[in-house]
Amino acid sequence: MTSSIDRMRAAWHFFLNGWRDWDQTASFVPSSRFLVDALVQGAELHRARSVVELGTGTGTVTEKLLAAMRPDARLFGVEIDGPLLDATARRLPDSRLVAIHGSAADLGTHLAAAGHSGKVDAIVSCLGMSLLPPDLRDAILDSAARVLAPGGVFVQYGYLHAHVIVYSTTRGFSQFHLGRYLGRYFSEQRRQIVVPNLPPAEVLVCHGPVPRDISEAA
Repeated sequence: MTSSIDRMRAAWHFFLNGWRDWDQTASFVPSSRFLVDALVQGAELHRARSVVELGTGTGTVTEKLLAAMRPDARLFGVEIDGPLLDATARRLPDSRLVAIHGSAADLGTHLAAAGHSGKVDAIVSCLGMSLLPPDLRDAILDSAARVLAPGGVFVQYGYLHAHVIVYSTTRGFSQFHLGRYLGRYFSEQRRQIVVPNLPPAEVLVCHGPVPRDISEAA
């Protein structure tokens, strides 16, 4: 019963955040099960011992990641919204989950503070890249590419309509092509379209982090 209440409270909090800070949340409702499944399947969890989730939100993706992960793996859930993170941690009392309250732009610092050394095997991003301020978006991707192991995987979703039009409350109308953007940071991509999601989405599974100096010159 307590878990259900926490889930409902988190969903309502998420919805309110969509009104209060659209550019950060980029949605009024959590991802559909179709999108969640595509994200989890892309993360190659059968071999991952260290996984990072960027933007745990209401824990919809977090729960599925934990269910698919190895028993000896750890999931570092990074969320900037403290109340949402607390609700997820209460609802998912799994010893493999390490809840991190902070910005995804500081992954190296956060992971070190959580006791993790070295690179990570997989990063699943649930952040709304199309609406993030460009400087913050670049800082997050640079941070992710730095901590990802050479053979690791980075998974990111985006909404298909962003290729044509996206609206920011601070920057107005623009376009954002997720694949081209991620190409600055990763040398390989695999794309999956998720039509049943509302709105329809794409999931990009990326490998081969590009060295930072090359990325900045792109």
